[in-house]
Amino acid sequence: MTVVSGPGSGRPQVSAVVYPRPEGHFKLWSQWGQGVVLPDGRFLSAAGTHDGVDGNSYVFVFDPATGSLTRIADVLTNVPHQPGAWGYGKIHAQLVPVGCDAVLFATYWGDRDGLIYANGYTGDHLLSLDPWTYAVTDLGVPVPEHGIPSLAGDGALVYGEAVDPRGRTDGTKNDVGTFFVFDPATRKVVYRSDDLGHTGFRNIAVMRDGTANVAGPGSSLLRYSVGGELAESGASAPAGWMRASTRSTSDGSVYAVSRAPERFFAIHRDGTVTDLGPAPGYVASMALTADEREIVFVPDAHGLAWEKKTPLMAFDPVTRSSRTIVELEPLVKDKLGLVAGGSYGVAVDQATGRIFVGLNAGPTTDNPWGEVVLAVVEP
Repeated sequence: MTVVSGPGSGRPQVSAVVYPRPEGHFKLWSQWGQGVVLPDGRFLSAAGTHDGVDGNSYVFVFDPATGSLTRIADVLTNVPHQPGAWGYGKIHAQLVPVGCDAVLFATYWGDRDGLIYANGYTGDHLLSLDPWTYAVTDLGVPVPEHGIPSLAGDGALVYGEAVDPRGRTDGTKNDVGTFFVFDPATRKVVYRSDDLGHTGFRNIAVMRDGTANVAGPGSSLLRYSVGGELAESGASAPAGWMRASTRSTSDGSVYAVSRAPERFFAIHRDGTVTDLGPAPGYVASMALTADEREIVFVPDAHGLAWEKKTPLMAFDPVTRSSRTIVELEPLVKDKLGLVAGGSYGVAVDQATGRIFVGLNAGPTTDNPWGEVVLAVVEP
């Protein structure tokens, strides 16, 4: 772990480390999902090879006590796989804690071009990681012939979005797929909806009572309540479709952000929505601070954040204003020699306030890809 910026002049301390890449040839070493902070402060996250055939993804743990980032598991070791078959080149969905003894994660095809369900590949898997022993259990393929780009949970149940790689038949390029509810206790899918109005397939906003919201037609939200059905909620994002969201606040609200165009909004406990104004770029991951006063994020997730110096920013939903906590790109460039292109994973330790930012990075501004960096920002 390298301290890339010490505290001073109102700036936080920032440390960074490069994720160790696997040996051999692969398409693109990258990170696409949000990690999770364990109760003792360790941070779990993932990165993958982006390959379709024989793709693999890996889980890592960062221990703040030692400053070490360690690879603890991979997918191909723990699922049935025949060489030459389609693999599991991404962990795209966020990692989801279930109780105190498991963290669930999902595979996602690294590349869907030419994808074939054959030779043992029947779809993407759910897996369970023991956060104490790091043992991995394969929970199977919850939705056959689908990939899983999005997961969330309420502590007991896990909600997922699964995409059919064949897409729609209406001539558009929009994804089509499934919303499902998985019960880790029984290892079974207990509810599934193939509603054609479901769209986005990148985020599930879960309320304090376990109600789950996903993107629907236009800017609308579809809602699932435990024991019920996925249906129109009567509420909508202020514009675009819901792309990312935070945990629930103490008053039962969830903060979210839309895509195309980008706007912050709040989903309240009663299901109503408040528009909080524009976001300063494409936000793929966001997290609520421990005091619930701000939302932290990195704008321009997909490789263009360096144009703004890859700022870790904070949005105040009361004043509806944003501030920059620290500019990460100059620090990563100076100490690690890499351009920090953007982030799909921002997480906050609710006990300490420590912020974990996963960054896709690379050698130049023309190619800010191929390496993954973990930046740790101290409160």
